[in-house]
Amino acid sequence: MVCVYVVGRNEIQVKMILNTKKHYNFIINALVFSELFYCSSVWSNTSQSNIAKLQAVQNFASRIVSGSKKYDHVTPILRQLNWLPMKQHMYYRNSIMAFKCMSGLAPGYLSDQFIKRSSISTCKTRNSQLLNIPLFKTTTGQRTFYYCMVSLWNANK
Repeated sequence: MVCVYVVGRNEIQVKMILNTKKHYNFIINALVFSELFYCSSVWSNTSQSNIAKLQAVQNFASRIVSGSKKYDHVTPILRQLNWLPMKQHMYYRNSIMAFKCMSGLAPGYLSDQFIKRSSISTCKTRNSQLLNIPLFKTTTGQRTFYYCMVSLWNANK
């Protein structure tokens, strides 16, 4: 993330131009979060080490916006800025995408992948509105967009 490094490295110069928290927040949203959240629903099932790296970028951005020191605890800062931690934010964005896919608000190539159990079997059960879960034997298959959305939709039903 070159944008975060450049903003952090030139913080003194930026402070002379931007003197309010609102301006910092605007710059961070435009340069950093646009890069962090680009295709986040596709790569949200990545390993914990990659999510920790994204969280470190968000923590650094929150310290720039709030003007806090390097060793200040970041959780109160995130709450003050009304920012969700990365793991929760990815879960939120995936939930929205699952809702859009099931409501027909997403493109057809995404919505058409999801098959309800009621269309496979004629049995009337309480699970008929759930989605058919694909069978993947590897963790790589279980990290796919399709598997993640089906699991998320079924968990919230």
